[in-house]
Amino acid sequence: MPEIRKIILAITLTLAVMCTPVYAGTTAQLWNGEIKKGDIAMSENNAAVDEMITALGFASKQSDGSSAIVVFDGKKIEFWNGSDVVRSVGKIFVMPRPVTFSDGHLWSDAKATADAFNYFLSAIGQRAKLTWGEQQTANTPSVAAVIQKPVEIPKPVEIPKTQTQTQQQNKDVQETKKQPEQTSVASDSGKDEDSFVPLPVTQIFTGSKRPVVVIDAGHGAHDPGAIGNNLREKDLNLKAVLQLKSVLEAYGIDVRLTRKTDVFLKLAERTQFANKNNADVFVSIHCNSVANAAKSPAGMEFYIMASPSDKDAMRLAISENKEVASGVSSVEQAQKADKKTQLLLKILGDMQQNDKIRESTAFAEYLYKAAKADNMSVRKVLQAPFFVLRGAAMPAVLVELGYVSNAQDAQRLNTASYRGKLCTIIARGVVQYIKDHPTQR
Repeated sequence: MPEIRKIILAITLTLAVMCTPVYAGTTAQLWNGEIKKGDIAMSENNAAVDEMITALGFASKQSDGSSAIVVFDGKKIEFWNGSDVVRSVGKIFVMPRPVTFSDGHLWSDAKATADAFNYFLSAIGQRAKLTWGEQQTANTPSVAAVIQKPVEIPKPVEIPKTQTQTQQQNKDVQETKKQPEQTSVASDSGKDEDSFVPLPVTQIFTGSKRPVVVIDAGHGAHDPGAIGNNLREKDLNLKAVLQLKSVLEAYGIDVRLTRKTDVFLKLAERTQFANKNNADVFVSIHCNSVANAAKSPAGMEFYIMASPSDKDAMRLAISENKEVASGVSSVEQAQKADKKTQLLLKILGDMQQNDKIRESTAFAEYLYKAAKADNMSVRKVLQAPFFVLRGAAMPAVLVELGYVSNAQDAQRLNTASYRGKLCTIIARGVVQYIKDHPTQR
């Protein structure tokens, strides 16, 4: 009997050893400056996130295989199984490959993960010089020996004040059902307090192959969008789009509008219009609102189509996606429409959309940089599942110009000069992005 037990024990130990992942010869040295933090398990070019967390002296708040979350001093870095983005202190880092879970580890691209951790370490006031040493075996694919800093986005295009504005031919295309032209798009509060005259700019794009930018004015017709301080979002959106069009055309850009009057378009029609016109970029213009006007935030925001950054981003997505519920006649049907937003989270694995997340993120960063360079009140770059961006075959960003629920923001948004300033900033970001990311036509 004792002999049988010994045999069973030996077999059990052997099986345990055989089933335990072995990483001998498949590790990489993680350094923070001149200090070695540890040897991290590698799987091709992916690093074991949990081992990186431990090596850096942190503990994961959640590490059940679905995610790994580190919270320190109120700052957070998150890795989610199956996601192709990592959020570090609110900043989105797009991974070359989705985060995966196997052999007891969450795996994420080594270089991109080090970039995300560097951003996190810097935010909490710690040394942020993570680099990778050489792999310990030549048979394992190597990772970058040095983690490069994120590429700095060039400064926005300067606008000369001495040159004459070049007028471009209006090539607006309206592919949807037409409604009678509106003589005015003013809100319930009356006319603008002033007027907008675009500043003269240098025509950058010439010839027959000019870049195409599709601009979308959110909401319209029976769908007013957000309402606050006697303003309707649909009116502000359309006014801003018409202003943005004139600025972009001065640069020589071929601008196409999804709508140029107070008409209603389905969300899917808007991106279909952009795709049909082979746009270089797609920009959807909106205004935000919150229920508690007394505590309403203010300022611009930029959103891309991806999993939500936080509960506020998800709330906004559900609000903007209300157009999906057009024509519903019951509370139950409206709730089903909200569930479609939840379902959208499950289809973010669509290959075409994933291919565009990285480009859309870069595009949003250009717009953000342009706003910050002009000292404009801009809150952040976020992500949420917006139907209006779903299916766009080009970099696509949703811009919230401000909050109509905020009295000061609403007052500014109701003036042509302030909207013109916002449009000038957006145009700078669009132009610089297209210059740095030309497409073949």
